[in-house]
Amino acid sequence: MFDNTNTDWTDVYLYSWGMGYFGDFVKMDAAGNDLYTAVAPVDVEAGTECFLFTNTTDWSGKQTPNIVTEADKNTYKPIVNAAGNVTSVEQSLTASSTAPKVVATPNSKSFSGSLDVNLYAFNTNDATYTVNGEEDFLSGDVTLNLTETTTIEIFVNDVKVKTYVYTRTDVADAVVNVTAPEGYTGDIYVYTFGGDRVGVGFNLMTANGDGTYTYIINGSAHVIFTTTNDWATAVKFIISDASGVLPNQEPLV
Repeated sequence: MFDNTNTDWTDVYLYSWGMGYFGDFVKMDAAGNDLYTAVAPVDVEAGTECFLFTNTTDWSGKQTPNIVTEADKNTYKPIVNAAGNVTSVEQSLTASSTAPKVVATPNSKSFSGSLDVNLYAFNTNDATYTVNGEEDFLSGDVTLNLTETTTIEIFVNDVKVKTYVYTRTDVADAVVNVTAPEGYTGDIYVYTFGGDRVGVGFNLMTANGDGTYTYIINGSAHVIFTTTNDWATAVKFIISDASGVLPNQEPLV
């Protein structure tokens, strides 16, 4: 739950790379009293860093810092400075609603090849869903493997509450090449996020034996190059060329 009292954003989005999401911008629903809600279908342990809030879906607007979850907290209220920027986020507990909740992850998106979509229903035994018009019962969670452009609609008590569109758009591969710092012979991982048709996570690059490393992306994503596949130990590589350190250290490829 997001408390919009201090921010007064017109729209509020949850951006998450955890809790069942995969680098998705999820528009939150207004719940009254400046509160906005979204369904987090998968529980995470306290101390997990896997989401933030923003008022846009393209990183051009305002956003909170990454949120580190605290035990028994589910409401997040940004603290804003005189310039209107979020400096920190207060966490508190709000009693959870017993109203029916349904959600699909990932959120509507384009994909290539195939895509697994997870459907969830909570607090209801009367949820159904349609896949391109074909209806089925939704109990607990369901995983669908999509191989074509698909519209999924979710209903509660015969009322449509959610619509998702997944568009298959096969694209050419993007080949990412990097040259390691002089003397470095270890692994290089590329961390992908915030793109299209590409999931969030660490990917081991192929060492070519000459100090260069390669990874192929089918789609687009922002990339960060690291030494390991765990943020607890990973060291970021600084991206530079002959002119010096490049300003964009998380480029979209």
